[in-house]
Amino acid sequence: MALPGYRLLEGSEHAHPADHALLGASDPAESGTVTLVVRRRAGSKLLELTDFSGRPGEHPEPFSRADFAAQNGADPADIAQVEAFARGHGLTVVESDVARRSVVVNGTVASLNAAFGVALHDYRSPRGKYRGYAGALSMPAGMAGVVEAVFGLDNRKVPAQHYAAKRKKVSASPETTNPPNTAPVTPQQIAALYDFPPGDGAGQTIGIYEMETGDGPAGYTTQDLADSIAAFGGNLKVPKPVDVSVDGVTNSGKSDGETGLDITVAGAIAQGAELAVYFTGGDAQNIIHALQLMFHPGAGDPQPTIVSISYGWGPDDEAAAAFSAAEYAQLDQLFQDAANLGITVLVSSGDSGAFIESTTQAQASYPATEPWVIACGGTTVGNIAGASFDEYAWNNGGTGGASGGGISARYPVPSYQSSLTLPVANGTKAAGRGIPDLAGNANEDSGYPQFINGQSGPVGGTSAVAPLYAGLLAIVNANLGRAFGFINPILYALAAQAFSDIVSPPGPANNSYNGVTGYAVGAGWDAVTGLGSIKGTALQAGLKAAPAPATQTPVTAKP
Repeated sequence: MALPGYRLLEGSEHAHPADHALLGASDPAESGTVTLVVRRRAGSKLLELTDFSGRPGEHPEPFSRADFAAQNGADPADIAQVEAFARGHGLTVVESDVARRSVVVNGTVASLNAAFGVALHDYRSPRGKYRGYAGALSMPAGMAGVVEAVFGLDNRKVPAQHYAAKRKKVSASPETTNPPNTAPVTPQQIAALYDFPPGDGAGQTIGIYEMETGDGPAGYTTQDLADSIAAFGGNLKVPKPVDVSVDGVTNSGKSDGETGLDITVAGAIAQGAELAVYFTGGDAQNIIHALQLMFHPGAGDPQPTIVSISYGWGPDDEAAAAFSAAEYAQLDQLFQDAANLGITVLVSSGDSGAFIESTTQAQASYPATEPWVIACGGTTVGNIAGASFDEYAWNNGGTGGASGGGISARYPVPSYQSSLTLPVANGTKAAGRGIPDLAGNANEDSGYPQFINGQSGPVGGTSAVAPLYAGLLAIVNANLGRAFGFINPILYALAAQAFSDIVSPPGPANNSYNGVTGYAVGAGWDAVTGLGSIKGTALQAGLKAAPAPATQTPVTAKP
């Protein structure tokens, strides 16, 4: 129940699962940082999914950053009202930003309790101790509608995992899941097999997202980067990434495998592009601050044209405990911001097939299910002979990994997938956005050489796919002289000419994993490999082409 003169903030409730133990009231003198997200100004006109037609010659022009802030950011009067509210409750305003539509404040638990009408308590979860509250938070009635979400009052660690790892197979036979003669490769080999166009991506900036997970903080060493690049061969330049600290989180100085893979794969493909690596923490506020910095950089910050995210933040089911409904809505708006600003976002779809958390029902990984991102699934490349090769869907079973994919429990079928006959979600039988959109080499058996704290070995995962295609798009953008940004509708329009379809047999027939029934591999789009692997030069030609015919050849999907 809201305090007198207050109104509950819709969607601000956080679930506390049965394995989250209540410890007691939080220390009133403890300090906390909170982010308030403000509504867009009146008359805002964002590009929606349906504004992107799929015809390359009609691709809408993105907003400049200045125009976006002026038209789609917060009203300065709303920002001032929120700042006054915060100061009136003894909170310190840390920063405000019109484009990000946010006001960041800091104060004691006692002040936060009074300001937001909550009683903060400490909880213990399998991911550690955190601060949270029961029910919904509230705001003064005069601010109803002005503040859309509040991040940070609940600071639980999101169930994040990076999608790169060295795995040991326990039950699957590579002879039955991989093409013949499957062996580790280099990014340059895959780029050649996928017919990437020449170029180095000069003038483009690839933003690489890295975060703390249950395995620890993210980081790399320059020696491991140099050794990995040397293992790729070909006299490649060693990337010199720009590290960007978010909420005080920095490069741990110890390689975690994920970070090095992202940097070296993207850097090997787009040798001339700037690589900006964003290090952030493990809670929802850390995530939103990293995305805000990538999509709405401040003066002097890197300005990514392409963003690669090789992490999952849990399933997108309504019952998932990672984010509140209001937080999901704001994350979705940030990814829409990226599309409006001409930023392409690629996200790994997962390495455990249809299994995310539930051992009985298929789930899909968030944020790969965001309709504003390119979800990247996994394949296995083998039997290489010159320009010839075999490519299967990736599913090695056991603990050997499998391409993540499925049907979103949160997002409806987007316009660019409306011509597909998508399967319904296994278990719930509901329709939804299908992932992945495309796929690429991901199996550790055909993985890339990596040095992790001085130790060498092949590393795979859909983590290898997002930075690979980020490098490709940096080259295409540079070659064609523009940042294409949100291209999902164009990808589906170019399905026939710009993709190698992955079918079965031979190779795995589905992405069932850990006892969870997955989805079938088949002709056309499927929920294991999407449209297939990219033919790079054909994609570049398609993006460069004149407007496509009004009637597109329908793309089929395997139920």
